[in-house]
Amino acid sequence: MTEITVPNTDDLTLSNLSLDAPAQVNRSIWTGGRKVVGLAGAELWRGSASIDDLATEEEERPWRVFVFGLKGPQNWFRWPLPCASHIGPKPTVASGAGDAYTLPLTGIQPNARILMAGQYMTVPLPSGHNRPVMLMSDLRGDASGNATAEFTPALGEVPVLGATVETVAPFIPMSLTDPRQGFALSEGVSGSSFDVEEARRI
Repeated sequence: MTEITVPNTDDLTLSNLSLDAPAQVNRSIWTGGRKVVGLAGAELWRGSASIDDLATEEEERPWRVFVFGLKGPQNWFRWPLPCASHIGPKPTVASGAGDAYTLPLTGIQPNARILMAGQYMTVPLPSGHNRPVMLMSDLRGDASGNATAEFTPALGEVPVLGATVETVAPFIPMSLTDPRQGFALSEGVSGSSFDVEEARRI
């Protein structure tokens, strides 16, 4: 998979970001009570995007390169998440990392909260995938600049020791879900809309 650069993120409208968490719900027909069991399989980010109001052929050309360059679901682009400035450097992966919902980090500004619960990070993984996660609690460095990030979804792979975690400009690598894509035309104005999902390698 190849990254295709978005011509202008201001002209790409991103909507309907959601997280698909596999689960099975069994409900009693007698009481209405239910039992929920989490299923094996990766949680997956999904969303919708649109390119609106391209009034001239000159405006449309770079977007043609983008849309057709994605080759349906074959390639990917960066879906920007809300950015967060913070004091100190970006953290790196510390020893003891796992593949689930927590990650030990180091290199954080000592005795400082650099991110708050509900903000995002993007964690580089050994497969080459960049896994976006949302913090479930504040990320605060201790006196030595260490912290354990708690987040969702699960990483799915064990990050490499020393890998730099993107905490300032996090993103989701997204691919189209439909192999057919193009532009809609109306009274000389063109645009495009498409559903996307997190681009993960096997």
